[in-house]
Amino acid sequence: MIDSFTLQALVISTLILFSILSSKLFFRFGFPILLIFLTFGMLAGSDGPGQIDFSDYGLAQSIGIFALIYILFLGGLESEWDSLKNFLSVGIRLSIVGTILTALILGVLIHFLFPVLGFMESFLLGSIVSATDAASVFNIFKTGSSDLPIHLKKIIEFESGSNDAVGVLLTTIFMNLITADASFNGFQFFRFFVMQVLVGSMMGYSLGILILYLMNSVKLGYDGLYLVFITASVPFIYAVTTVFQGNGFLAVYIAGIIVGRNKFIHKKSIFRFLNGYVWILQIGMFLCFGLLVFPSRMANIWVPGLLIGVLLILFARPVAVFISLLRVKLPVKEKLFISWVGLRGASPIILATFPIAQGLVWGDLLFHIVFFVVLVSLLIQGSLIPKVAQWLGILKVNPDRKIYHPTDFDNIEFPGMTLQELIVPYNSSVVDKALFEIKLPEQSHILLIARGEQFLIPSGNTQVKGGDVVWVLAKDDVMPTIGKTFMAIS
Repeated sequence: MIDSFTLQALVISTLILFSILSSKLFFRFGFPILLIFLTFGMLAGSDGPGQIDFSDYGLAQSIGIFALIYILFLGGLESEWDSLKNFLSVGIRLSIVGTILTALILGVLIHFLFPVLGFMESFLLGSIVSATDAASVFNIFKTGSSDLPIHLKKIIEFESGSNDAVGVLLTTIFMNLITADASFNGFQFFRFFVMQVLVGSMMGYSLGILILYLMNSVKLGYDGLYLVFITASVPFIYAVTTVFQGNGFLAVYIAGIIVGRNKFIHKKSIFRFLNGYVWILQIGMFLCFGLLVFPSRMANIWVPGLLIGVLLILFARPVAVFISLLRVKLPVKEKLFISWVGLRGASPIILATFPIAQGLVWGDLLFHIVFFVVLVSLLIQGSLIPKVAQWLGILKVNPDRKIYHPTDFDNIEFPGMTLQELIVPYNSSVVDKALFEIKLPEQSHILLIARGEQFLIPSGNTQVKGGDVVWVLAKDDVMPTIGKTFMAIS
C-alpha cells in the first residue's frame, strides 16, 4: 500500500519532469516554455484527466507571491545598470503612466462590450491585467534565440519588474470601491500609492546595501551558507517592506539591482544557484495556477476572454505605450515592439485571486477570464516576439547562439586534483599582493584570473585585487589551505 506522501511525491515529480522534457518541443517551435506548465497544470486538475483536486486560492496566491519575489530579485541581479540608467525615465513612464492608462482604457472597452459587468468590475478586470509580468518577460528573454538591442531589453525588463506596485494599487482601489469601503477615500488612495512606491524604493535600496555589506564582511564557516543567506534575504526584504506598508515586489527588484551591480563573494555560483532555484519556483507556480482552472468553464468565457485579450494586445497596450512615451526620442518601431512585448503571466493570475479571497460575487468569473487572457497573451504575443522584432527590423536572429557561454563552466575534478573557483574578498589579506608574494603550496597552480570583463593569464608579478575570480588547480589535500589563504581577512 503506497502512503499518501509517496503517492503525492510521485505524481508531482512526474508532472514536473514530464513538463520539463516536453518544453523542449515548445522551445523548438518558439512557444513560451511557461505556457506548457500552465497547460499541464490544467490537464492534471480536477477538471482534467489527472483528477487532482486543488481549489485553495489562498495557498496558490502564497505560492505565486513567493515565486514572484525570487523572479524579480533575480531579474534585478541580472540587469545591467549601465545600460539601464540612461533610459530609467522611460521605464518609469511605462511602469506608472502606461500601466494606469492600460487599466483605464481596457476597463472602458470591457464595460462597453460587456455591460453586464458594472463600471467598477470592468475597471477591476482592466487593473488586474494592466501590469506586464516579470516571470514571462524574463523567461522569454532568457530562452529566446534572438538578440535585442540592450537598451530596449532593459527598458522592457525594468517596466515588468517595477509595475507590479501600480497593478496592486489599482486592483486594491477598485476592490475597495466595489465593496463600498467608505474609509478608503481619495486621500487614502494617494497615501497608499506614495507609501507603496516610496517605502518600497527606500527599503529595497537600503536592504540591498546591507546585504552587500554582510556578504563581503561576514566570514561564514561554509561556502554553502552564502547561498542560504542570499536565498533567505529575498523573502525577508519582501516581508519587512510589506510590514512598513511598502511594495515588497518593488523592494526586492531594486535590492536585486543594487546587489547585482556590485561585486560580492561567490557571485557567479550564487547566480547559477538562483537561476536553477527560480526555474523550480516558476514551474511549481504555473503548474499550481493551472490546477486552479476548470477547463470546462472556458467554454462559457472563451469569447469574452479572447476579445479582451485581443483588445489588450492590439489597442489598450499600444495606445497606453505611445501616450506615456510622448516626446521620448525612441524610434516608432521600438515603441511598437515595446507595445507588443506587454506579456501577461503570473502577476495578473496572482492579482485575480484577490477578488476571490475577498468573496466578491464576480470573483470566480474574473479569475477564469484573466487566466484565458494570460493564455492568449503567452500564445500570441510570446510566440511571435522574434517574428515581430524581425518584421520591425530591430534584431537579427542567431539560431546558433548558445544559452551558456564558455566562461560559465562548473568546477571540474581530476583524479587527486580539483579545479576550484575562488572569489577574493575585498578585505582579504592577499589583496594588492603579487602572486609570488602569496605563499601557496607547491602542488597548486593559478590558471586564470577574471577581473570584471577581463581575463588575465597570471604570472608571478600579477597582483591580486578584491573581487577577482581566481581559478586554482591543486591537489585535494592542499585546496583547504589555499582557500584559507585567499579568504583570510586583512
